[in-house]
Amino acid sequence: MAVTLRSDETGSAWGSFDRARDRLYKQFQEVAYYPGSGLPAEQLRGEVETYLAAHADLPRVLQKAHAYRIVLTRGQLAIDPGDWFVDKLNHDDVVQGIYREWLREAQAGPVQEEAAWFAQAFRSGVGRGLLDTGHISPGWETMFAGGLTGLIAQVRECRARAGDGATEAQRAFWEAAEIVYGATIDLSERFAGLAGGLAETTPEHAARLRAIAACCRRVPAHAPQTLYEALQFAWLMHELIEMEGECVRSMGHFDRVFYPYLRADLEAGRLTRAQAKELVKFAWFKHHARTQGRSNGKNFLLGGQCADGSDATNELTYLALEAYEELAIPDPKLSVRFFPGTPDRLYRRVADLIRRGHNSFVLMNDAPALAGLVRRGKTLEDARTYLPIGCYEPAVDGKEAACTMNLVISLAKALELALADGVDPLGGEQLGPPTGDPREFGDFGQLFGAYMAQLEAIVARAVQCVRAHELQWPRINPSPLLAGTIADCLDRGRDIGEGGPHYNSVGCVGAGLANASDSLLALRRAVFEERQYSMEDVLVALSRDFAGDEQMRLYLVNRVPKWGNDDPDADAMARRVADHYCRTVHSHTNARGGPCQAALFTLDYQWTLGRATGALPDGRKAHAGLAPGVGATTGLDKAGVTGLLNSVSRLDFSEAPNGAVLDVTLHPTAVSGEDGLTAFVALIRSFFARGGYALQFNIFDAETLREAQRLPERHAFLQIRVTGWSVYFTTLSRDEQDQFIARTTHGL
Repeated sequence: MAVTLRSDETGSAWGSFDRARDRLYKQFQEVAYYPGSGLPAEQLRGEVETYLAAHADLPRVLQKAHAYRIVLTRGQLAIDPGDWFVDKLNHDDVVQGIYREWLREAQAGPVQEEAAWFAQAFRSGVGRGLLDTGHISPGWETMFAGGLTGLIAQVRECRARAGDGATEAQRAFWEAAEIVYGATIDLSERFAGLAGGLAETTPEHAARLRAIAACCRRVPAHAPQTLYEALQFAWLMHELIEMEGECVRSMGHFDRVFYPYLRADLEAGRLTRAQAKELVKFAWFKHHARTQGRSNGKNFLLGGQCADGSDATNELTYLALEAYEELAIPDPKLSVRFFPGTPDRLYRRVADLIRRGHNSFVLMNDAPALAGLVRRGKTLEDARTYLPIGCYEPAVDGKEAACTMNLVISLAKALELALADGVDPLGGEQLGPPTGDPREFGDFGQLFGAYMAQLEAIVARAVQCVRAHELQWPRINPSPLLAGTIADCLDRGRDIGEGGPHYNSVGCVGAGLANASDSLLALRRAVFEERQYSMEDVLVALSRDFAGDEQMRLYLVNRVPKWGNDDPDADAMARRVADHYCRTVHSHTNARGGPCQAALFTLDYQWTLGRATGALPDGRKAHAGLAPGVGATTGLDKAGVTGLLNSVSRLDFSEAPNGAVLDVTLHPTAVSGEDGLTAFVALIRSFFARGGYALQFNIFDAETLREAQRLPERHAFLQIRVTGWSVYFTTLSRDEQDQFIARTTHGL
């Protein structure tokens, strides 16, 4: 029977969010576990270690499942009687610690060489690589369909169907899945018992606590029937999957998946619209309490399409946007998908929020996203259900382990290596293949060939290292709790790391497109066409970071066209670099039987990789940040926002199936008033109509940011879109703050 939150029974519990907000903000820093509710963390850890030592011969998926079971059935609990949702389990990262230990073991053994290459690549600015077990979304609808008892039933059916033909690995995986789902149901029953007991001792919160107890007896064991049950189900599974060792980087297609529960509640009179919004605020504020406005948060998707191509926008879409506006927090972050059927109301609502400082949005265009996914093997129906994983990387909802951030490759560093015969000018190491002394290149074609050779070698080595790590995945991070929610894992009897999901991909992100293409065009113009400087002149200037060569640097910056200004030559060069990079990535496959997929963005790697990169022929000085996203180098898109959007929309984003984004900074006066809002929406629509992939905005004036540096207490809640996420401006370092102040402000 569904949990009914009738006003006559829970009236005193409603309207309490604002009163509880300050306490809820600290909920993960100040947890008072009930002493009699389970084992303290130290004893719990000891019990797990004792069990693992006595059962070291078990398959690792079973070792981890039993560790999970011990923690969930024996750990201490806490419930805040002023909160609607329960989650506090004193697990002390015991299970995640097992994953970290097994990862260290692999890096010291079978993947030692590959792990060392990844470390060297990051240290030298070539890129970053790892075994990405965290950029994933659970199958929310799979979980909700029958609850965890439904998944247990499916496990038993699969095992019975396989019979004696099942492999040892399959039997271990199915057994592990049944263990973790049973333990999760036990944990929820424990929360229900604790809440019921507290209702007797804290009468002022009795109504809410009785509702919590009833909810926890229903979910996650059974399919949710109300919005409250669905939100509790999702939040608890989020916490437990992360405890298992993964990072949940999408909370699903929120308005499409959760709307049926809202509609049923409203039709049955179980909730008012205001009460539903309050539940969303309580649930979303938990994500903010986790990050406290300082770091990357969780992605909730709104808008877009259903699998049949119909519009997914509904009443919950706008209710969620209201909740987000009233919360005024940078986390969770919201992705909004747009397609030709998207109503103008949604465009205007989102644009209005962004221009008023609520900028935790990425706006995505379904046309190139769907084309890219279909081109890489997804069906159109599956592609229509894509979720932005992490920041902007699409993955099929509930069917794909996309591993979208396995690799980041600096497109700029590859050019630096091409100009030094594969040697890192900063560290002196031979990082790439010998491609010849550039002083001896007779034409630009030879230089470009050397650049491509360096880029291809980096990608090939990086993919090889990822493949080696993937082969160890089943021993590093078995994930039965998460795997059972993803289509085909249970049917195949294979964990995520064994290629169990329907789709298995590896993401490879290309960073610094503008730096690479602008540098190549600068060399073509200055050295090979206009012969303003010799290659020797340029190499010497780069080696001394343009000291004594400021005239040359200014020539390279100002006299050579730059990407992002609607210039045919600059745009053609960027397209040439992007196309070759994407083709190179797509020529590789991963170790789980799926494709490698290209992306074009930078995230905060524009700074970390930039710090390890020397001076470049585009006039960028050593150690400076790389260009953000697929946009122009900061300050060099002098043709305004229209020129920037025209250039970027000339890229073929269907060849970037792992995502791409353009960062746009606007002055508040450009979008003020009704006319400004109309112009803002027209800008977004125009970019999407020309095939642009995704947009994210900062709308500020430099003086406000300078004042926030001087008087941070007056601007404590000023939000800045850092890259794929938003943070409070005052939480950034001084250097990061200066980066934003230096950004060019555009007018429409």
